[in-house]
Amino acid sequence: MKVKHDANVIIGQYQFADSLNEEVLHQLKYATDIGHTNVRASIHTGWDWLPDNQKFKNFKSFIASEIHKNCMTRLIDSNQYNVVVENFWGNVYRKGDSAIAHDHLHFSYSFAYFVKAKWYDSPLVFSASGKKIRPKEGRYVIFPAYLMHHVPKHRYNHERITLSGNLKLVL
Repeated sequence: MKVKHDANVIIGQYQFADSLNEEVLHQLKYATDIGHTNVRASIHTGWDWLPDNQKFKNFKSFIASEIHKNCMTRLIDSNQYNVVVENFWGNVYRKGDSAIAHDHLHFSYSFAYFVKAKWYDSPLVFSASGKKIRPKEGRYVIFPAYLMHHVPKHRYNHERITLSGNLKLVL
């Protein structure tokens, strides 16, 4: 499924979502919060969260392959480029938490992945177009890092949990 937008936004469902989500929920029990950034979440893990975790590695490889498959076909000699995950972190949104409008300009692509969410929870919103991506557990959203995006205040007593990351194209 693609969002009608000037930019190439990819939305899909991760095949191994149940296993990944279980691992994320387990690891969050031990996560420390780095404090508030533009993501005003109750927990924001470190920028390079658990780099040796095999389920996380598999997921990051999957996201990189989706970018290569769906976004790089317009590049001449696209096979000369590698898609490298530069950052990977988790977010736990509790009632009142949000993310202010921001972009990830120093990177090529960014992604969000819904670990735990209800369909009516705060969406991922692309600020300029107003396009909203409703949360669904196991759904990933890959987008060019220059797109401004935000998350409105979470209004419910249950947690909305996401993974996020940034990727670069490297020759």
